[in-house]
Amino acid sequence: MPDEVLDGPCGPWPLDASCCPGWPEDPAEWSPGQRAAAEIATDVLWRLTAGRYGLCEEVIRPCRRGCDEPSLTAGTGSPLRPVLDGGRWYNRPCGCGPSGCSCVPLCVIDLPGPVHEVLEVRQDGQVVDASGYVLHRTSSGGRLIRTDGECWPDCQRLDRPDTLSVRYLRGLDVPAAGRRAAGQLACEIDKLCAGAPGGCALPTGTKSVTREGVTYEVVPPGSWPETLEAHLPQAWAWVQLVNPHRVRQHAAVFSLDLPPAPVSARYRPEVTW
Repeated sequence: MPDEVLDGPCGPWPLDASCCPGWPEDPAEWSPGQRAAAEIATDVLWRLTAGRYGLCEEVIRPCRRGCDEPSLTAGTGSPLRPVLDGGRWYNRPCGCGPSGCSCVPLCVIDLPGPVHEVLEVRQDGQVVDASGYVLHRTSSGGRLIRTDGECWPDCQRLDRPDTLSVRYLRGLDVPAAGRRAAGQLACEIDKLCAGAPGGCALPTGTKSVTREGVTYEVVPPGSWPETLEAHLPQAWAWVQLVNPHRVRQHAAVFSLDLPPAPVSARYRPEVTW
């Protein structure tokens, strides 16, 4: 898969087009205009909800989190390990990290989250059987724990392909109300651009049009919140529900005390639902 720089959602959201007669349920049957409308609707709602929903296929090349590498030894012979927990350093008598609860080597890979599903793990060029590991989801991501008696490699050789890589779906699945909102918006965008042979039915920037005694009020392009509020109140109600303060992006915390993120690449998922 080629690397892509994605400034936005990784692919069209799942659509609930039950309110749009004639829209195929199978994405493979969408027309080019319907696919473009679905992508535009997804991009609009993704940005209005601060990028909260949608799945991306991510491939990371991690290093395992070791629990069996003591750096100090107590007088009783018990190993001590410096651990950063809650912004403070502690010497603990085993490998219990801030998100761990075991004093034996667990062979854990920390996955940046949210983790939706692990698709494949490769080690030394071979696919690791899915029965040999288990995913434990956490508030910040996921922990991939080896359960077959083997362990993940101690060191990651980034100069060699497939030394250790995890391919997984990252993000939050779009809820039912979001799918309905995306379906309604995509339907209206498709109808707008299919109304005239040369393009959209209404000229760009039109504020009002009168036809056969009926006046249409159209908000100029770029005012998507006002457009949804005026013409698609159900979709706008969902946006307001999940992003009432109109946040543009989620907050993030960066700290020099935390380990750097693993090398990763982001792709469009092959299957979006």
